[in-house]
Amino acid sequence: MRYPLRLISARSRTALERYLADAGVDPYGIRVMAAKAETLIVRIDCVPAPAANIIKQQLLSIGGDAAVHREVIRGNPPRSTVYIVADRSRLSKLPDKFAPQPFGLAELGEEIVRLVAAAEEPPAAVSLPDGELDLASGPVIVGVLNATPDSFSDGGRYLDPGKACERALEMVEEGAGVIDIGGESSRPGAAEVSAEEELGRVRPIIARLAGSVSAPISIDTRKALVAEAALGAGAAIINDVSGLRHDPAMLETAARAQAAVVVMHMLGDPATMQNKPSYDDVTSEILAWLGERTDAMMAAGIRRDKIIVDPGIGFGKRLEHNLTLLAEIGDFRSLGFPVMVGYSRKSFLGSVTGREVGDRLSGGFAALARALEGGVRLVRVHDVRETADFVKVWKAIEGKANGQ
Repeated sequence: MRYPLRLISARSRTALERYLADAGVDPYGIRVMAAKAETLIVRIDCVPAPAANIIKQQLLSIGGDAAVHREVIRGNPPRSTVYIVADRSRLSKLPDKFAPQPFGLAELGEEIVRLVAAAEEPPAAVSLPDGELDLASGPVIVGVLNATPDSFSDGGRYLDPGKACERALEMVEEGAGVIDIGGESSRPGAAEVSAEEELGRVRPIIARLAGSVSAPISIDTRKALVAEAALGAGAAIINDVSGLRHDPAMLETAARAQAAVVVMHMLGDPATMQNKPSYDDVTSEILAWLGERTDAMMAAGIRRDKIIVDPGIGFGKRLEHNLTLLAEIGDFRSLGFPVMVGYSRKSFLGSVTGREVGDRLSGGFAALARALEGGVRLVRVHDVRETADFVKVWKAIEGKANGQ
């Protein structure tokens, strides 16, 4: 007898729950077995050899596992990176298993549980000064509006406030959930402009849009004076490519205005960021940097529910760095903040495809797909209509993959 056979590629918990329910499995059994489909990997660096051995023993005792350096049992090397491999239900047992252990493992067990919860249960909204930005039905498309003469893609096209406002309204019609307006180019090698010149470019546009556009307005600036004036004119979000480091007054300005804030990673500044950028482990280093910056932001009075993180694709990164960040973009969810990615028309796409700036839309869709798979909640793009169509189809497919 030959039985009909099929290998199920869908690994999401919701999809497995649907399959088991269709097969008539008991509801309790569905909950237990579906939980086992969620295999997670947690990386821990610089673990002392004795602690690494304890971690491995404790994971094996609950049906999980931990990968350590093959010589760690002999204490050489003295430290090891540890990869814990287990489902979520087993990881939830780690605080109890680690509690009596030395080497700070009690705190580690608690931190692992918090890390998993942050990654698996991302924020559903970002708080704005007046309302909130819904992310639950996302991802949200952030439309780029450059009121600059020298931006790498569309410099000079929207310097005129009337044309800029027309484009903003068009982007909202096309599907943009946020309009991000900038008056200073942040392309590689760009020179800084004065706050007065930057304000002269963006304030008339924001003032005209504030009462006529349904999407919240974001001000793309590194300067507190520009951010404050833009917020006063109707903006609700500060998008600071310097990670709120360029201007010492930016933290206090954002906190006082209760604005939402995008904190982005960048090496150096636009003028120097592509001068031989180097990392040992680009994702781990940027994760640590964003963790430190968000801690500083919250210490300064910016609420957690107002923070968005951005790894800064193309800002002080080589091609291999950008590709790695996109490949590992889901790791940034563990910070506990919504993740935004800006890949649109950037030079790394041209490096891969050989296409010029205006012909990188198709290549960008590959980056977009990876970002969506990684749980990115906001995508910053120039081509809103095409991106919105892609997202609609992707969501429809994902709905089926997740048993909806």
